[in-house]
Amino acid sequence: MDDIRVKIINEVSQLGNIVSALKSIGSNSFSNLQILENDLMDAEQRKFLLTIRDELKKLDERLKDMTWLNSHLRILQDFGQTCTQTLNEQILMEKAYELVSRVMPTDAFFIALHDEDSPDIHFPFMADEGEIVEPDTISLDSSSFTAKVIKSKETIHAKTAEELDEFNVTFGTGNQGKTCIFVPIIIDDKVKGVISAQSNQEFAYRREHEELLQMIGNQVMSSIITAQLYSKNYKMSLTDEMTSLGNYRAFHSDLEDLIQENNPLALIMIDSDGLKGINDTYGHHAGDLYIKALADGMKSIHVPNAKAYRYSGDEFMFILKNPSMENVKNIFKELRACLAGRPININGINIYVSFSGGAAIYPAHAQSAEELKRTADHALYMSKRMGKNQDKIYCGAGL
Repeated sequence: MDDIRVKIINEVSQLGNIVSALKSIGSNSFSNLQILENDLMDAEQRKFLLTIRDELKKLDERLKDMTWLNSHLRILQDFGQTCTQTLNEQILMEKAYELVSRVMPTDAFFIALHDEDSPDIHFPFMADEGEIVEPDTISLDSSSFTAKVIKSKETIHAKTAEELDEFNVTFGTGNQGKTCIFVPIIIDDKVKGVISAQSNQEFAYRREHEELLQMIGNQVMSSIITAQLYSKNYKMSLTDEMTSLGNYRAFHSDLEDLIQENNPLALIMIDSDGLKGINDTYGHHAGDLYIKALADGMKSIHVPNAKAYRYSGDEFMFILKNPSMENVKNIFKELRACLAGRPININGINIYVSFSGGAAIYPAHAQSAEELKRTADHALYMSKRMGKNQDKIYCGAGL
């Protein structure tokens, strides 16, 4: 009986030690399991408990991996939401930095962009010790990590200062840390840039950090490409294809904005004098040259705060911010002088472009955009009644 009692006590004691060892997992320590390797165990018990210890270690590693994966996926989801809410490149890069900093050290961080037709690398976003620093540009021919990654299309992950020295290159910007990751951003098999995180501690990053930077970098670049495409298409929607001036839509948008801001402005209407005759005599190709010549003349105007538009056909507009009567008159004067020196040649014949002009000023002559257009149009009508190549500034219903 006494032998059985002693055996039970020993078994309970061993179970207590196992429970204590299991509790030690919460502190990520497996050393307490060593206390189970004592003289009271036989070989089978020791083998069994060592197996448990090894399995617990594996479970702990898997737990760490799952925790990292959960944070990883949450960051990608958060950044994906940001990408759907804005096309502002600066906001996208700042958000990328903020999210990456949640799960890995970022004593330094940057996003670099590179156009394959450019000899330079542009750094539109850089952070050092938590502070956003000014953008920078370096040469693709420099001996920098960034240039090396762009040329090789391969990630650089240096875990120690000694490893950094082995690369025999310098940083693209800033001071050198001890652990660095430089990941190429590759879209359609072309390196569009580099995303980098750097730590002052050695062995600060693991393989998963490379993967996170790669995915964040690709999302940033895809969003930037989308933003640039949107900007290009939006600009095209506001640009006259033939003359590259602002179009009807751009004119109305700019005019309404300036009126809403209650900014003083002059509206100057320009109408060619002889387009119909040119089309009838020489054909519409000649008419297009006539329109382009007038538009080129408008582009050459050097009066401050003046913006030119092709409104429709051979009708053009200037919006002049903070105008003076002298500046309005100078626009007419400079445009006529320019056109007089640039005749168009059609079938060996020099044809001079002329125009009629009318102008009105807000708020002196009108209190709204529509009223301003009517008064400027009335001034244009009166200039045409005077004959070709004339201009008028509105000064009342009777002019």
